[in-house]
Amino acid sequence: MNPPTELGARSLFDGMPQSVLTPGGGDFISVLPDVLLHNVLGFLDAREAVRTCVIAKRWGHLWKSMPVLRITGAGQVQLHRKFLDHLLLLRDCTNLEVCLFEFDHYDAADVAYVNLWIRHALLCQVRVLSLSVFGGGGGMVKEMWLDNLPVVSQYLTKLKLCGLRLGGKFLDFSSCQALQDLNMTECRIYADKISSQSLEYLSIQDCMFCSDCRTLISAPSVMSLQVNDCWGRTPLFQDMPVLVRATVTLDISCHDYCESNDPGYCDDASCLACYPTDDGSTGCVLLKGLSAARNLELIAEPEAFILKRDLRCCPTFSKLRTLLLSEWCVAGDHRALICILQHSPVLEVLTLQLSELQNMKPRNMVPSKAIFNLLDQPFPPENLQRIKVKCHEVDQRVHNILKSMIAYGVPLEKMSIQQENKSSECKLLFHS
Repeated sequence: MNPPTELGARSLFDGMPQSVLTPGGGDFISVLPDVLLHNVLGFLDAREAVRTCVIAKRWGHLWKSMPVLRITGAGQVQLHRKFLDHLLLLRDCTNLEVCLFEFDHYDAADVAYVNLWIRHALLCQVRVLSLSVFGGGGGMVKEMWLDNLPVVSQYLTKLKLCGLRLGGKFLDFSSCQALQDLNMTECRIYADKISSQSLEYLSIQDCMFCSDCRTLISAPSVMSLQVNDCWGRTPLFQDMPVLVRATVTLDISCHDYCESNDPGYCDDASCLACYPTDDGSTGCVLLKGLSAARNLELIAEPEAFILKRDLRCCPTFSKLRTLLLSEWCVAGDHRALICILQHSPVLEVLTLQLSELQNMKPRNMVPSKAIFNLLDQPFPPENLQRIKVKCHEVDQRVHNILKSMIAYGVPLEKMSIQQENKSSECKLLFHS
């Protein structure tokens, strides 16, 4: 049904069968308490929820106090303007539990409306707020600008943002002391800092950070962290002392790539990629902030130098129990892997995830000139219960890894190989 050109409650229901509009005849739903009927309305899109006012007299005003608003089903922002303006104006000023906005198209004139709706939801003490914009039009960039104003709410606990441009003031959540869950997907982040003292779950997926400076992430209460496939400079993590699980994936979109032929980090002060002059990250960018994690996944292309550069001053992972690493730690040589193992005294399970050999660039097989914080003593193999190597097929890289682990005292029975290519023979041949 096309959206009405004039609001008016009745105009929303033109064409509805009269049998639906006629009450009577065994209506068991209407006798339910308001709280249950509100739960039913919470599963409906806002337009469908408002249309229930003609079912029976009991339903006439239920939509005004429903705790969940869903503006979904995509569509252009422009098609929702009049409806939403009137809906928010007529709605009772009761607490709003959940508010979901989802649009697949917007124009320049729509930006002010969306910003107003977001602020109105915050005034209604919304607890869960989600805004997704999947594309611009009329020459607009894909991401919509949200007003760069602080988010102020003592009630907001979960915030989900998709397809937006976000500034530093908006990402300062010091006035959101109840915020626990922040999810950002396909957003452009123009901020020196993302900060929250209360945040426990942080997910940043496919977002674009600045290319000329690092965004500082200050979230000391985070227990679960995901930062995957982001563009621009890798963000700088401050300490997360209660971190339980973290996953960081750096792909080819990451701007932290060595400009030399070194497989990762060249330790050359003239390389502007390895030694940016404007980010202040003379110490660890990632690893220090992640050092309290119990479960950690570090996945990166071998050319992404930032993890290897962090190993110059590798912290101690005093709580780390399970660790997954990708090709970057064994590209060229195994010093990066050994360095991490030496600084993980209670590690129990190590998983190495190797890419197909045909996807490896030749320079990634050359030993790196990078400097690592290697210790004189070997890592304690008695703490390791299992080392798993995941690969497409067993090749010389796998043999070399197993040989290195055996050289450091890890028994062969603690190591296993998970091979994707079942047709390839798995032969463990060790040559002196």
